[in-house]
Amino acid sequence: MKAIWPTLILICTVIAACKSTDKNSLGPQGSFEVQTIKRDSVAVKEITLNFNAENGQLNGKGVCNSYSSTYVVSGKNIKFSPAVSTKMMCPEGTTLEYNFFQALQNASSYTLKRGKLTLYNAEEEVLLSASED
Repeated sequence: MKAIWPTLILICTVIAACKSTDKNSLGPQGSFEVQTIKRDSVAVKEITLNFNAENGQLNGKGVCNSYSSTYVVSGKNIKFSPAVSTKMMCPEGTTLEYNFFQALQNASSYTLKRGKLTLYNAEEEVLLSASED
């Protein structure tokens, strides 16, 4: 019986040491406001990204429509499912909103530094940048 306790303590110590404490290991978390899509400034449009890292859900507001999506993070790689959105009439923002949803769909990696989230495509080109809300 005495030999079991050191073994259990060793196993618990190893498991606790392996548990990640890196906040970025789950990917982006919380709310962000989109600043640019490709190189175009969109800060005045108040496009939002609300990440729930616990369940991989993303939602927010595009130019005119609310949307939701899911995402998966693996290291610095990120993949979004196609967004589901409301279909409100949006003459002034149709192209911009389309570009926003395309940026999410084409994202393959991300960086998160000092409250700035940047999404990149497979060629490492910037698709979207956002700042913490």
